[in-house]
Amino acid sequence: MSGSSSQLLGMAATAYGVIAPLSALLQARQMLARRSSREVSVRFFASYAGGYAIWLLYGLSAGSTPLIVVDAVGVLCAGLTLAVALALRGSLVRLASWTGRAAIPVSGEGPKPAPAAIPSAVARQVSSNNQRAPANPNRSPQMRMSG
Repeated sequence: MSGSSSQLLGMAATAYGVIAPLSALLQARQMLARRSSREVSVRFFASYAGGYAIWLLYGLSAGSTPLIVVDAVGVLCAGLTLAVALALRGSLVRLASWTGRAAIPVSGEGPKPAPAAIPSAVARQVSSNNQRAPANPNRSPQMRMSG
């Protein structure tokens, strides 16, 4: 590969590396709009931010400006999204809130209570199935008397 094409490829990779982590901010915006982070894996965003942090440390030790820029943006975006998810769950530090379940019940959320009564159409069907069948008019009189 020639020097100019290698440099162009490096610039394209760096540009993509800066733009790609910004997609995590779309998830943060959606969580804030819904006021819920139930659909989001907090553990995923923790590992996502951790991966960027490791690469950032490597970039710093190697003195690679493209790695430092890309991974600094990644740590910021993933960290912000993680913070939003944990804040909506009620805790940034309590590990129990990192699961998909709400640690503290919120009014208006959760399963709806079962209805108190059976709908009338179902009740009529059940009661009609429990009634005795009418006498068969085609049976002989002797059978009706003995039966």
